[in-house]
Amino acid sequence: MAAAVLGMWLPIYFGPLGEWMKENPPPFIAWMEQHTTFAVVLFMAATALAVLGSMARQPNEPQPVAELAGTLATAVAEQWRREETALQLQAPWPMPLRWENTARPVADHWEAINGAQNQVEPVDLSGRLDADGRADDSIVAVFHRVASRRLVILGAPGAGKTVLALNLVLHLLDRRQEGERVPVLLSMGSWDPAQETLHSWMARRLAEDDPALRTRSGSGATLGQELITSGQVLPVLDGLDEMPPQARLEALAALSRQLGRGEPLVLTCRADEYQRTVGSTVLTAAAVVELCPLDPADLQTYLRVSTAPARTGCWDPLFAEVESTPGGPVAQALSTPLMAWLARAAYADTASEPAELLAEQGGVRRFADRTAVEEHLLERLIPAVYSRDLPGEDTRRWSGEEAHRSLSFLAWHLYKFRTPDLAWWQLGTTVPLASCMVLVGIATGLVYGLLSCLVHGLGGFGLMDVLVSGLLNGSLTGLSLGLAHGVVARFIDGAFQPSRVRLSLRGRQTGRARPRFLPRFMAGFVVGPIVQVTGNLLAGVVNVAAYQEPFWLLARVLNAGFWGLVVGVGGALVLGSTAWFEEPIDTQEATSPTGLLNTNRATVLGQALVLGVVFGLLILLGSWIMAGLLPRHMWGATVVWTPAVGLRYGILSGLGSALGAALALTAWGRWMILARGWLPLTGRLPWAVSAFLEDAHRRGVLRRNGAFYQFRHTRLQHHLAPVPPPLPPQRRSRPRVRLSGLLGRQDHGRVGESDSDGEMSR
Repeated sequence: MAAAVLGMWLPIYFGPLGEWMKENPPPFIAWMEQHTTFAVVLFMAATALAVLGSMARQPNEPQPVAELAGTLATAVAEQWRREETALQLQAPWPMPLRWENTARPVADHWEAINGAQNQVEPVDLSGRLDADGRADDSIVAVFHRVASRRLVILGAPGAGKTVLALNLVLHLLDRRQEGERVPVLLSMGSWDPAQETLHSWMARRLAEDDPALRTRSGSGATLGQELITSGQVLPVLDGLDEMPPQARLEALAALSRQLGRGEPLVLTCRADEYQRTVGSTVLTAAAVVELCPLDPADLQTYLRVSTAPARTGCWDPLFAEVESTPGGPVAQALSTPLMAWLARAAYADTASEPAELLAEQGGVRRFADRTAVEEHLLERLIPAVYSRDLPGEDTRRWSGEEAHRSLSFLAWHLYKFRTPDLAWWQLGTTVPLASCMVLVGIATGLVYGLLSCLVHGLGGFGLMDVLVSGLLNGSLTGLSLGLAHGVVARFIDGAFQPSRVRLSLRGRQTGRARPRFLPRFMAGFVVGPIVQVTGNLLAGVVNVAAYQEPFWLLARVLNAGFWGLVVGVGGALVLGSTAWFEEPIDTQEATSPTGLLNTNRATVLGQALVLGVVFGLLILLGSWIMAGLLPRHMWGATVVWTPAVGLRYGILSGLGSALGAALALTAWGRWMILARGWLPLTGRLPWAVSAFLEDAHRRGVLRRNGAFYQFRHTRLQHHLAPVPPPLPPQRRSRPRVRLSGLLGRQDHGRVGESDSDGEMSR
């Protein structure tokens, strides 16, 4: 309806009837001019009711810790069941994994593991992955044989460590009784033990996946911290080898030092890396098992049953090679579950023949060693999985070449960011900061300039005045927000975090008094006048150069003082009050990367609308009060204020600053400008980024871990990255500030009104 009305009005204002409209304003504007007080109060009351209605939702009531643990267990089980299905870990049955007590000298003394000085006999921990997890040799049964409940799972790259840990998590959740610990699978690549303790890192990771765990209890601790300290969480830490070598040493020392007696733990790591890490110390009271190579009989059964009956014969040459040459490159490569799955993906559902692994060129094997076979299987994955359609309503398709290019960029991005976790809000971190500032300035300036043109056009100004006003306001706003984006990005190391709070009329129900009120209040009170003074002085220079009259500089100084005070007070009240009206987002609203993105978009835009309207109303009311207090004439200039002027600049200051801040100072805005705009424009990502990531997940190339995507295996990530995978040890400083609200940006409002853009008239 609004678009239809504007579509009818704009041609009138910009057409031949423009001059007539200036002399004969619409009845609504004329009525407001004659009924100033009543119109302002009526408009403020109606808008306030709309804003309060948008915030009047049922608040999130915090759950008791025991009940919250049950909710967490349900969410974790649902998440990993979906992943198990997406990764086809049960199709046609679980990958046949076997393990046994490691022969490496990396386990603690059995007295420490068994918890008694006289119990020195080792416990047999060998077993086999079972379909229902209830056999005596299942990983759950093996875990319960360890008295200390601390188990380390070792294996070669692609041996199935993560699959085994996931199986343990799911079957522990199936058997969980009320009051028992909730197993939570966490990737260790995001932990810096020099910066965070184990419990604080776990609490942060849990809160990233479940925003409700950010809520503070009466003790001041978050619910996530209370879950951990009260013994409700069993950490299953995956991928110690994904950390830099020095960080691995610090992590093992931190685990031994920070885990109390009786606290359980499951840890996975590559065998060689773990042995190199464990020197003079070991993980206290931890038993260690090591995965065995895939049995040739199990390999043949898995590949044969995974293939349609009409094509099972295609495997015969490969099976014959594995049996006749068990030490050959093909047999060695297919001895790990990862390579067995890659062979299945490359040949079971495609027209390609597995015999190409045995091909010769000039009497020499094309793939002469194990590494060559593995690299070929990794190279065949993308074309194979993107050559077939997936069931579903989304008809978008990407070719193997397009997918390979985009996935290679994502792998390179993770390499540069030094993490296995692919977060949508971090995709823009690979763009240089100077480029980010320029792009943000252009985007926010364009939005603010268009809004300025619309508001002034509806106010009855001529086309040239509207365009000049839009260009001036848009340029100054883009410059200000571009610089603000750069300062904030530098301050938080470039990683804007997604907002995990929303505005509610009752706000949070627990926790201490809002400590962020005073900083936010002072930020609004200081930033508003600074922006107004800067913008008005720059605009004054432009006006003096255009009109060759120094009076415009005086007018701008008066405008800066008038609107600076109004905007400063309004910004302080708006930003300060948000500390009372924030509550965490529901768990169900952000349990996946796409869910968090959709929720964050709605949260940011909702906050922009609410705060923008409130801010605009305060500008309207404040300017009305200020105009009534000031003398009519000041230093040869006349103070002119009308409801139309206040309303026009209330809209610009409120909605304009809120939308600009939403784009410049939030994770969603950075995602829109960089990941949805610049990266696709430069050919590094497809235009439908979210759909592409979800499609890659459905095809088994990516997996989901809470709010993050990860490559199915780090070997695949390293293969796709156009840079060598080894990284020098380097500290990654964590973000020190997380922006969950909106920082205001004020319009270059004016005290008076003129022919161009509302200048003070003589």
